[in-house]
Amino acid sequence: MLQVTVALPSGRSEKFGPLPQSSKVGDLRVLTQKSFQLGFLRLVTADHSVVDPAVSLQAAGLEDGDHLTAIAIEAKVAATGAAFALFCCGGDRVVTWGKSDYGGDSSAVQDQLRNVQQVQA
Repeated sequence: MLQVTVALPSGRSEKFGPLPQSSKVGDLRVLTQKSFQLGFLRLVTADHSVVDPAVSLQAAGLEDGDHLTAIAIEAKVAATGAAFALFCCGGDRVVTWGKSDYGGDSSAVQDQLRNVQQVQA
């Protein structure tokens, strides 16, 4: 079990824990988003490395008492005449909705939509 402090660049911070080391970084990110009431965050270590949300806290090398910084990232939207895509540059997913014939269903390729930089409509 470990306790981690997450801070925003503004200085506002929260302690989270005790957390099992097997918990995913993504779970910590969700707790942070809810606590800070911010929708899209990227967690960064003291050495300025972005922490992969898909790995466990242990695999990410996080230890009891570590401090992370939560960076808010801007969501972007792309649209066609009948479909929409919501994503964050470099994020770990793209959400689509609308008519599937116009790009509204990305379920067949969702596992490939990692580190997306741009969506062209």
